[in-house]
Amino acid sequence: MSVNHENVPPRTEQIRSFLERHDLRAWIAWRPDELLMLSRYFPFWGASLLICFVDAEPILFVPQIEPRDHIPAGLRVQEYPWGDLKCSDPYSVLVSAVGAELLKAGANTEQVGMSVSVARTSLPIQAAEQIPIPEGFAGQLSALSAKPDARRQAAFAELYLRKTPEEIDAIRRANRVANVGLQAFFENLQPGIAETEVAAAVESAIYRQIGIDDIFHSRGWAMVQAGPNSALAGQFNRSTARRLENGDLVLIELATCVNGYWSDLTRTAPVGSPQPEVEQILDVAMKALQAAVNGIRPGVTANHIDALARDIIAAQGLSSFFTHHTGHHVGFRYHDPGFLILPGESSKLEPGMVLTIEPGVYVPERGCGARIEDNVLVTESGHEILSRIEGSSGRR
Repeated sequence: MSVNHENVPPRTEQIRSFLERHDLRAWIAWRPDELLMLSRYFPFWGASLLICFVDAEPILFVPQIEPRDHIPAGLRVQEYPWGDLKCSDPYSVLVSAVGAELLKAGANTEQVGMSVSVARTSLPIQAAEQIPIPEGFAGQLSALSAKPDARRQAAFAELYLRKTPEEIDAIRRANRVANVGLQAFFENLQPGIAETEVAAAVESAIYRQIGIDDIFHSRGWAMVQAGPNSALAGQFNRSTARRLENGDLVLIELATCVNGYWSDLTRTAPVGSPQPEVEQILDVAMKALQAAVNGIRPGVTANHIDALARDIIAAQGLSSFFTHHTGHHVGFRYHDPGFLILPGESSKLEPGMVLTIEPGVYVPERGCGARIEDNVLVTESGHEILSRIEGSSGRR
């Protein structure tokens, strides 16, 4: 299903408007999530670089050994000798080529912007073998651009917040794949199975989606916690060798990346028949999620959505066991830039925003914890839950 958001301009228009407002002729991008947002290109090696121009086609610089089968149309592609054993310093070659293109476009240093920080970025396709970027590379690139400007950097981060219909469809596909993994999760909730075995089944199901529905990259990170381990899920998520027992609550925190776009889901389900005091924790978490999701629409504030969930939990005397925010932006990264859904946050929801809603209750004294998390699109008139896929068994 495609959703038309009349108030969300096409991505190319958003980029051009950003550059014009900030008197920039070009923007240099080299983090995987930036490349994805600005050009729909998701790098394999994580060593690609993009120049977006205010009045010309973007240029994509790729290593000479980069796969070419998933580079989108409409990009001028220029390779540089990363991977060539005869070249001792491919990064200097890249920086020189970038400088030459900026000069050709008539963009002086003060008319070029970029994000220097490497913090909180997405992973490239070959995440396990990310290349060691030289210490001075960011500095070399920075010399081609204006000095960091906090106002400009904040405005660039805002480009992440409102997704276009095409991007929403890509995030919806990531959620469809995540639900394949969640089906494997529910099918493996049997006494005697280890947390790690459940997680492995989930990740395997997600990996096997490559080649289906134009998917060239599909990876999942499943973190499963059962019984008393689920009570720790408000602090961290990890799978252990503990084996599931009858009466356990089992929580899965699932990150899914499909063609560069991310889903962030959590489910909690029982094994067999839990005790009433354990079942209550799951029921409260589910009701808190539903209350928050029901309140999502344009114009409401983040703290209002947070309060809808938090008040449900507090009414059961469990407020001290909800220890984190209620949600965040998602799509280009596991955690996109943008405001959190938490107390005191007055930012307003807008059409095109994709948010996680993830209230949780973690009670060590009862040996259990529960969190349910959905990915929710803010629409023109309300919301759409992207993570509820018709016909799937990714039940809540």
